[in-house]
Amino acid sequence: LSVETALEQKENASAERIQKMEELHMAIAVLLILLVGIVLFVTEIIPLPVTAMSMCVAFYLTGAVDASTALAAFSSGTAMIIVCMAIVGEAVFKTGGAAKIAHVLTKFADSERKLMFVTVLFSGLMSGFLSNTGAAGLLIALILGISLSTGMKRSKLMYPVIVGCCFGGGITIVGTTSGPYLKEALEGLGTGMTFSFFEWAPLSLILLVASAIYMATIGYKLLPDVPNNEGSYDAASLQTADFSDVPAWKTWLSIGVMVLTLIGMIFEKQIGIKLHFMAIIGAIIVVATGCLTVKQASHAIPTSGLIIYAALVPVAKAMTNSGAADLISNAAQTLFSSVGSPLLIVILIFLFVTPLTQFMSNAATIILLTPIALLVSSALSINPKAMLTAVRFAASIAIATPVAMPANSMAVEPGGYRFRDYLRPGLPLTLICVVISVAYIAIFYPLTSF
Repeated sequence: LSVETALEQKENASAERIQKMEELHMAIAVLLILLVGIVLFVTEIIPLPVTAMSMCVAFYLTGAVDASTALAAFSSGTAMIIVCMAIVGEAVFKTGGAAKIAHVLTKFADSERKLMFVTVLFSGLMSGFLSNTGAAGLLIALILGISLSTGMKRSKLMYPVIVGCCFGGGITIVGTTSGPYLKEALEGLGTGMTFSFFEWAPLSLILLVASAIYMATIGYKLLPDVPNNEGSYDAASLQTADFSDVPAWKTWLSIGVMVLTLIGMIFEKQIGIKLHFMAIIGAIIVVATGCLTVKQASHAIPTSGLIIYAALVPVAKAMTNSGAADLISNAAQTLFSSVGSPLLIVILIFLFVTPLTQFMSNAATIILLTPIALLVSSALSINPKAMLTAVRFAASIAIATPVAMPANSMAVEPGGYRFRDYLRPGLPLTLICVVISVAYIAIFYPLTSF
């Protein structure tokens, strides 16, 4: 009997070793998928949505997630917010509502420095409620018109547009695709914590004002001074939409729907209707009333951003199921246990993430690093709300290269910019914004007691 017991124990021990080896292999496979994905996101050898979907499929093929988990995010409430708010925002653009709002800029066109200051603030406020890319496109066209009529240099006026669009997205939780995702990730911890609709508005507005002051002073001197007649981008390149045939009621209806949708989201708990249903109702109204056609609404959907978001949501589950989460958690404890200060860890997040986001989609950066940040938070007992806020802003300071955001690349030709023209004003402003963000998080978010 003792011999049989010994053999059974030996077989059990062998089976455990095999199981552990299989778990280790799966964990390593998941980490390799993440590493390859990061490289592909940075280099963009293949399109970003293809990289994201490839990672999702790879997680499924390795057994790290099942089929339903791999694709669940495509039908999530967050996906509906991304789709429907894009449709509502597009209605405001297509009916001339955004142009009507933006024309107030012409009242401040009496000097380049003053216009730069106002442009940063205005583009920021617009991108807080509308698509960053759409806001940038509209304002670039408007600034070009001002430049053509006043002789102010395009090379001084284009960069402030993308600076404002960069920081304005944080004014509301739905200002960027990553906002609803971070809210969902925090609520998924089951701690009762959440991000409010205007959670990041104070810091975003501080960064906007600081950036506006910087651009009107130091940034003005660092931007190139190129005459408007140089380069290939001339008056013929300016294509402004004519909204004269759009009924006034459609213009005001689209603006009203956007405002009421946002108000509904702000008072979600009081009204009792979920955020994504508010967005769906808004999208239904603008299409049903003819502010947008079905075709226009379909084109307004940010397909690439939606795919990147939904395909990368399974990263957290894949890391947990495979054991990769435990490996990272243990490594984080070993690496950061000697650091001691949670504030220093927040600083390290900025030092790692902010350079990365200059060459990689900021939404993809946030979605990839959120699970890791939450693991570090859990391992070292750091406030997860503070960690996610750090990741969000570290990945959103994307102003030092023309490839950091789609809006950045839109300003290259009309501004006559080269790569270094982004670096010169962008690097000092990035440093300023990092310091402000770290200080804000340290003051207003308890890092340990929560």
